[in-house]
Amino acid sequence: MKKILNNKKGFTFIETLVSVTILSFIVIGVLTMTSVHIKMNSFALHHTKAVQLAEEGVEMLLRLDPSVLPGYYDPGQTEDFGTIVKYPDYSRTITVKIDPGDMNNYRITCSVIWRSQRLNSKPLVLSMLRTL
Repeated sequence: MKKILNNKKGFTFIETLVSVTILSFIVIGVLTMTSVHIKMNSFALHHTKAVQLAEEGVEMLLRLDPSVLPGYYDPGQTEDFGTIVKYPDYSRTITVKIDPGDMNNYRITCSVIWRSQRLNSKPLVLSMLRTL
């Protein structure tokens, strides 16, 4: 019996507890970083699609005859959620207004917003000035 109690081989309870605690902190840190990375990746994906939709909206108007554009989309044309093909979680509003400083210029503005987990998501706005 005395030989078993004086055995110096193996780990003590304190050593095991310290190593498990350190390992737990490392695992929690890695899981937290993974969670943040997944959220950031999702935001980047939505943002990239929003930029593509905004550019598509502006390019669609740039292909039209410039003389029909002023007032054409004033106060604005909105494509609600579910109406944009292949992008049901996005909404796009396109507006064309004559620049008050110069009547030969007009501003095309396209704003895109997407549904997300966050309540206050801000729209992505792409604006371009064009001359008649």
